Amino acid sequence: MLGNTSRNIHLTAMSSPLRAQCRNLMGTATRQLSIRADSQQIKSVAILGGGITGLSAAWYLSKLAPAVPVTLYEKSSRLGGWLNSKRVEYNGGSVLFEQGPRTLRPWSIAGLVTLDMIRQLKLEDELAIIPKTSPAARNRFIYYPDRLNELPNSAVSAMLSPRLPVMKGVLGGILKEPFRRRRSPDLQDESVGSFISRRFGPSLAQNMVSAVLHGIYAGDIDRLSVKSLFPTMWRNEAAHGSLILGMLRTKNKAEIVDDVTLQAELTPDNAELMKKLENASVYSFKGGIETLSRALVTELKKNPNITIETSADLGSVEYSPDDANLPFSLGGGKHSHVVSTLYASVTNSLLSPTHRIPALAQIEAVTVLVVNLYFATSNLLPVEGFGYLLPKSIPSSSNPHKALGVIFDSCATPQPSETGTKVTIMLGGHYWQGRTSFPSDAEGVRMARDVLRQHLHIDEEPLAANVALNRDCIPQYNVGHDARMKDVKQALLETFGGRLCVAGASYRGVGMNDCIRSARDVVKGLVEHGGRYTGLEGGGDEIRWVGNEKGR
Repeated sequence: MLGNTSRNIHLTAMSSPLRAQCRNLMGTATRQLSIRADSQQIKSVAILGGGITGLSAAWYLSKLAPAVPVTLYEKSSRLGGWLNSKRVEYNGGSVLFEQGPRTLRPWSIAGLVTLDMIRQLKLEDELAIIPKTSPAARNRFIYYPDRLNELPNSAVSAMLSPRLPVMKGVLGGILKEPFRRRRSPDLQDESVGSFISRRFGPSLAQNMVSAVLHGIYAGDIDRLSVKSLFPTMWRNEAAHGSLILGMLRTKNKAEIVDDVTLQAELTPDNAELMKKLENASVYSFKGGIETLSRALVTELKKNPNITIETSADLGSVEYSPDDANLPFSLGGGKHSHVVSTLYASVTNSLLSPTHRIPALAQIEAVTVLVVNLYFATSNLLPVEGFGYLLPKSIPSSSNPHKALGVIFDSCATPQPSETGTKVTIMLGGHYWQGRTSFPSDAEGVRMARDVLRQHLHIDEEPLAANVALNRDCIPQYNVGHDARMKDVKQALLETFGGRLCVAGASYRGVGMNDCIRSARDVVKGLVEHGGRYTGLEGGGDEIRWVGNEKGR
């Protein structure tokens, strides 16, 4: 799958010159993460949001600034946010449903941060590893225009793939890519759809990449920003004129300095866990993905310096710059710093009218309806695999309910105690932008069953069902996102002096790994910069590259 966190991490395979550059870039970053903030200006921190980003931020503060009091505020009565593993009873047993994320990829830079957290929380024995050899790892499908298309996973299948409807025109577009003109130097950003169509042709963009972006962002390929989602591809076109020629000509591929530094910093301590996962495609936890957030909550509650307030009514975040020590007032308390992990628009709405940041309100998010179904019959699915995605180009007649994809949970994340067939259907996303009313639970089940009936010819009555309407769950990095991030960063510095930080899915990655890394980066930045940090440093045009001199 494409994604801005898809870079593999194999430190031992790094070239000698790049390893040398990495060591030089490390500087003091190799020191252990046990920085004390006693001498800093951080007196008391408020964390807004008790999802995975907020819990991670509180946990990292307990590690990097153990003397600083931390109060975490969560609006709802539960912690964990979109990590929600729910056990549903039915006549004769129970089934574990995931209402949000369900698996993690280990082989990315952000994925290494999550592994480091898992190791420190001593959760290694709780891992459920899906190997690269499993059908879920090898078999991926796109439904187009009216059938399942199995994507190539080998050289032989790639040679046969032009026969698939979804691959029509794709290979020809790839062969022509080196001969296409590079973009105008005046172009500051572009939609993913426009970029892929321009470089490889519309077939790849609309029939394949749009399906992938449905699976990651539930978003519209013709609105999402290529500069923000795929910064390496955006850079490589400018540097080489061709993405393919750039890959062929480059001896040492360009990498982001912060990634290389972080990789070198965390790899030694996690070498054993990385070895355990060396043959993993993805992984989860035996008790569901919420195992991680529950472990964080358990550890945080043991810490007398950390207060967790659920069902919190914050009202508004008041800022008084004249109070040099505790300028923020919220939730009945006063704090020197605030870390907001909430959706950007919600963060903005909590600020007083004179302190609001328009660019925060401009970041959109989509709503996804997640329907889990469990059937008594085992092996009910016509194929084995992770599941299938639906592209934007699919005819409306083949996708009347605006499904984004279907996950074959029984194959993707099998539970030994579950002998039937479990699937998850995701609907809505960008198709429902601007919508004010949504399907009821009963309507959601009916729509999901219609999808299975039309696409997979499954008409069996489910033993158990669960419906979750995840409102504004996935922020959208639409064209111009990088410019908006610059505006937000500048406003945070000018208005709050870097005492209000932002972290989480609204900014630099919507995945669970991205959110955990974001929390770590913000806390580490706050502590190392004397309490003056925004969480948006080092992105966009500020990205530093290493390994390939040309085109820097």
